[in-house]
Amino acid sequence: MILTKKKTKFDSFLLTNLVFAFFPIAFILGNLFINLNLLLFCCIGIFHLKSKFLKDDYDYIIKIIFLFFFLVFVSTALSFIKSSYVHGFDIIDFERLIKSILFFRFFLLLVVICFLIKYEILNTKYFFICCAFFPIFISLDVTFQYIFGFNIIGLKNFITYIDTTPIPGSEGAYNSSFFGDEKIAGSYINSFSFFSIIFLIFTLKNENKFKSTLIITAISILGTGILLSGNRMPIILFLIGLFLLFILKKNIKKIIILSYISLFLIYSSISLFDERRAITFKYFYLQFKDGIALLSKPKEKTEIANQEKKKIISDDFEFFWVTPDTLGGHMQLILTALDIWDKNKFFGNGIKSFRKDCGKLQAHQKNRLCSNHPHNYYIEILTESGVLGLACISIIGFFFIIFIFKNFKILGKNNKENLILLAATTSLILETFPLKSTGSIFTTYNATYIILIAGILLSYKKKLFI
Repeated sequence: MILTKKKTKFDSFLLTNLVFAFFPIAFILGNLFINLNLLLFCCIGIFHLKSKFLKDDYDYIIKIIFLFFFLVFVSTALSFIKSSYVHGFDIIDFERLIKSILFFRFFLLLVVICFLIKYEILNTKYFFICCAFFPIFISLDVTFQYIFGFNIIGLKNFITYIDTTPIPGSEGAYNSSFFGDEKIAGSYINSFSFFSIIFLIFTLKNENKFKSTLIITAISILGTGILLSGNRMPIILFLIGLFLLFILKKNIKKIIILSYISLFLIYSSISLFDERRAITFKYFYLQFKDGIALLSKPKEKTEIANQEKKKIISDDFEFFWVTPDTLGGHMQLILTALDIWDKNKFFGNGIKSFRKDCGKLQAHQKNRLCSNHPHNYYIEILTESGVLGLACISIIGFFFIIFIFKNFKILGKNNKENLILLAATTSLILETFPLKSTGSIFTTYNATYIILIAGILLSYKKKLFI
């Protein structure tokens, strides 16, 4: 009887760990699988923890995070009440209110992760292995798709359409692997790539040429996959992430330097044979330059929205970039977001309000653009939860920076906890990098990823000195 009880306990613990380890796979399969996995994991976690949710003490960071979630709900509720009073009941505003309530599921996920790790129910070993394997797998699949035009299960590379007509030559500009019509393969690889690199560092403990060669090869595969995916920002973030490892992990400095050399040679070789990749980087550079010009002379730049954009034609594909005399799409979105925020500075306009409010500005004001979100986490938080929401995030970010500086030397140690913490720290820095263009922070994909990494970080920071 006792043996049966122990076996049941063991199986439930194993199930918990396997469900948690499934998250990197769920990101590949899509939002439905992410939500189902999140729901299952939270249910299992509640089964294990039971009354501990109410009895235990909560970290002050978790309390601040809860305050942010509460502010998102309050801002959406206020927006719904105001809209209903002025314009009458609107089903879209009601749906946003429901989404602000459902958004609390991500806070529940955070709490479950923290408590399961605290009580040693959740062991991140399986999660670590999945995070290490799948970015390399997707990188190889992206490379395969780039070469042959389809991935290992026959999915063709991404094609850009105007209405229902494919643009000639657009095939191969993006290679989306298993993500289909979602151009996020590069972002996925970058999100988990440092778990792959640090897993190899942890697994291959002996310092030798084989270890160095394997890690450099893995970095080269990951970097090549990001490049060939067609996503520009993840390439920059990946290179920044390698620099962070160079600073934090002293014993792999030589490996990082050789990896940079390897990536430079690979990128240069690809650019020589694929003009489209070279033009992509020029486009990215000009967008960055455009942003600097906007910051230096905002009034002058906002008055010249309709000037002709420079057009570059390669052999089989057309590219448009912004010149210093025009504003890029991201800059227009930021200006639109700031105008919307100005109408409700303290509480914002509620979750997913940008997509509703931006159309009015675009129709009546120059240099404004409409989209589902402003393409930057911080601008989106400011617009949709106001100064109060951004203040909560800024406080959390401040404590995160203090944590990094305080434990700068400890992060580089070679035990399991510290290496997982290093992978989570590097990943979170890159994911929340202020200058990057992003998806919406309120989507299932992005919110789940950030909470997963934050949960691991909050849990393992307490084990630094073990």
